[in-house]
Amino acid sequence: MAITFYYNNSKIQIFKIISDMLENVIQMHSHAKNGYEIHLIYNGKGILETPEGQYKLSKNSLYITGPNVFHKQIPDKQSPMHELCIYLKISSGSKDNTINYFTSQPFWIGKSNSEIRTIFKQMIEEHEKNGPWSESILSALCIKLIAEISRLYSPENASSNSTQNDNDLNESRSWILDQLVLDLDDDANATLDNFAKRMGVCPRQAERIIKEHYGSSFKNLKYESRMAMAATLLEQNSISIEECAARCGYASASSFISAFKNKYNVTPKKYRERK
Repeated sequence: MAITFYYNNSKIQIFKIISDMLENVIQMHSHAKNGYEIHLIYNGKGILETPEGQYKLSKNSLYITGPNVFHKQIPDKQSPMHELCIYLKISSGSKDNTINYFTSQPFWIGKSNSEIRTIFKQMIEEHEKNGPWSESILSALCIKLIAEISRLYSPENASSNSTQNDNDLNESRSWILDQLVLDLDDDANATLDNFAKRMGVCPRQAERIIKEHYGSSFKNLKYESRMAMAATLLEQNSISIEECAARCGYASASSFISAFKNKYNVTPKKYRERK
């Protein structure tokens, strides 16, 4: 789905509205420029992991992950998380306080209130109906949700950095980019040529888009994805170091160990022992 509308000169696009059970780990990933994912934990519990630390998630937890905010979701095995999630892209061209407050926080985590939970449920229900007026209703609910979340942000804590205007990159292509980054741990298909083909551009243009939106090369994105996958696999004691290396796309255990140590400053064995 893709719903595009304008609010006080701000272009807003809704790309995803999901109600789903998270039973498996969602690997470390981030969103491109102007991308914001709003997460509400409806039930269950788990862990949100970022480079800055870990946060416990439970019923009614609310967190927003904005552009270039790396995060990993780890559901509790005994009580998996039921998550409601909305993915937006916001290109702000106005001085609207509501939009500016929302986009000023690339990352925020806290507790939802009853109003936010009600709006989330309404958006999920309207999305499932997919009726003739759904786009208009969802657009209105989206603005209401952004406004309620903005109320949770303390103005004194808001960033002074304003959201940059989009360039001429197709917004839908940017959404596809976010999804492809999540697939980088599929080593057989994780080549720049395949990446570019799925984006509908040439490899050179794909590399440029990746650099612009993630501040990184394709090679580095792939490395970060491999390392995130490796860290997750090493938490499972039933998987050997050699098997972990193979599943992460390394031809030998020695090259995997070297790459892992370069990232985490410890060997895979020591990392596993710490966990």
